[in-house]
Amino acid sequence: MHRYETLFLLQPALADERIDELIATFEAIIPETKGKVLKTDKWGRRKLAFRVGRHDEGYYALYEYEAEGATQRELERRMKINDDVLRYLTTRVDPRMDAEIARRAEREKRAEGRGERDFGRDDRDGRDGRDDDDRDRGGGGRGHRGRGRGDEGKDES
Repeated sequence: MHRYETLFLLQPALADERIDELIATFEAIIPETKGKVLKTDKWGRRKLAFRVGRHDEGYYALYEYEAEGATQRELERRMKINDDVLRYLTTRVDPRMDAEIARRAEREKRAEGRGERDFGRDDRDGRDGRDDDDRDRGGGGRGHRGRGRGDEGKDES
């Protein structure tokens, strides 16, 4: 069995009861086809990055589940024929990502004991590691050898 994530977008004008009904209907497809639902996230109504049909916003929901490819195809088939679903996207989660997520969670758990510390910044004054001279030169303090401030209109010949 593989791990999948399916994100889908419902019409924003639907009543909350209808949205819950659709989410439950699609979620029921997974166990029917011998899959296992790991998590269901309701993200709610959000503004879209671009118009989908005549809609500027939509209701987002996400399923994380373990199943065979037939389950994923059946879920997408039923979403395709439902007029209330604007868009859907299914991705297969790489098994190596599970190990990376577990390692990241462990690192964050260990870091909580040491306190909140941002290693990318200089803790003494709350700024990054560059000093004021690097900022004034205009090069960003990273070995940039381009023209500094005040050299814009001068000819190098």
